[in-house]
Amino acid sequence: MTIWSTLGAAKLNLTLEVIGKREDGFHDLASVAVSLDLADEVRLSVGGDERSVSYRDDGGRAVSIETSDDIVRRAWSALNDRCPLPAGGTAEVVKRIPVTSGLGGGSTDAAAFLRLARRAWDLQISDEELCAIGAEVGSDVPVCVVGGPILMAGRGERVSPISMASGSESEWVVLLHRPEIPVPAAKTATMYRSLRSSDFRDGAATEALVQSLSSGRPPSAADCVNSFDRPAREVMQGLAGSWRTMGAAIARASIGVGLEAVTPLLAGAGPTMFAILRPDVAEAAARRLRDGNGFTCVARALSREDATAIRVV
Repeated sequence: MTIWSTLGAAKLNLTLEVIGKREDGFHDLASVAVSLDLADEVRLSVGGDERSVSYRDDGGRAVSIETSDDIVRRAWSALNDRCPLPAGGTAEVVKRIPVTSGLGGGSTDAAAFLRLARRAWDLQISDEELCAIGAEVGSDVPVCVVGGPILMAGRGERVSPISMASGSESEWVVLLHRPEIPVPAAKTATMYRSLRSSDFRDGAATEALVQSLSSGRPPSAADCVNSFDRPAREVMQGLAGSWRTMGAAIARASIGVGLEAVTPLLAGAGPTMFAILRPDVAEAAARRLRDGNGFTCVARALSREDATAIRVV
């Protein structure tokens, strides 16, 4: 039996500008997102009549996912509704991205499944059609279907790849820290409800970053903005303290090499925070943060090709 495998790469919003609320209840946004080498692995084999989806960690232990809202199962159903599949199959997700982290861990698994299903069943559907199916189950799924550096618009479902100079992804790293703090139910919806008009932005920072990346310049802390920075600190108990802890770790690591410290930003709707740093500074700050609670790693951006490659295992 053939087993197909691909990455479910974490999605990091370098900018996340909420433009305003729409009549349909969603919000328009402008965002530059990248795929990271912090990634789940999704495998698919086809055959039989049943659909099976399971989650485990690298040690083989089961990872608990709310079955009633399993986004991979919903993506499977949406794909089957659009393009009836000839058989069932087995999908296995090896989870490495923290759950409920603001890094698109569920959306990227659904996107990975859609890419695998297209290959495994030899479906004659385009990236645009796959993105449209993904958008039915989650606003972040299309950006994860395409992978690499992406401009997001609408409620997130309108995606346009950004061309970057070859190899430029390797010139910078991000420090990620997901603190162990309570996260509200329906986190993303709660964050949107907590927005004020003063949190809305005009998309200028996103457009400027697109132009910068297209010219070959790597992103910097000054390029990154997030409309959820304020509401997240108000809604998520303990986030403000974790923010200060991460900022202090970055400051100590930066001072040690004569660099100016940068302030962490929120990843997506949180609670993960990130900072764009020089690799040695990121590693030094990560060592300090790993002495506390939570998930910490240093990650690099992936090209579209690396983020979406499919292999046989």
